[in-house]
Amino acid sequence: MNKNRRYAIITILVSNAILISLLESLIPIPIPVPGVKLGLANIITLIAIAFLSLKDVLLIVIIRCVVVALLTRGVMMLAFSLSGGLLSALGMFLIYRSMSKYFSIKGISVIGAILHNTAQLTIASLILGGLVVLYYLPVLLLSAVVTGFITGSISEVAISELRKKDFFKEQVKAEDIDEP
Repeated sequence: MNKNRRYAIITILVSNAILISLLESLIPIPIPVPGVKLGLANIITLIAIAFLSLKDVLLIVIIRCVVVALLTRGVMMLAFSLSGGLLSALGMFLIYRSMSKYFSIKGISVIGAILHNTAQLTIASLILGGLVVLYYLPVLLLSAVVTGFITGSISEVAISELRKKDFFKEQVKAEDIDEP
């Protein structure tokens, strides 16, 4: 993939991840547990993992987290967003690249959601200086399984469709084709 095409794809994915995150913040979750959300922007992270390098995946996550934090939750929430997003992306990337024959996209998404919630609670316990927030972990882990499965299901369909359309493959120029 040439550099300009790669940058264009990264820009498209970042824009979509930001838009999805912003739209998701408008969706009320009918669960009376603070911090539970669908994590729909993870669809974009999983698409990036399937087709791009680790460097590109992490760049997409970092830009999304920073922009969304600045536009919605504020800079104070950036530590939570970045820690969860980066650990989740890194874990999902490693599992996808080394163990995808054992884990479906849904399974990888669930693992990513678990890593995301675990990282955020770890940051909260460091900031608060105590482990009391870890009592909240079972609730967040259960929600991670449900939301990770939903996000993974959508991601699986999106990745399959993008593979069918060869969207991430280099486009062949007409002048590069040898005529018989």
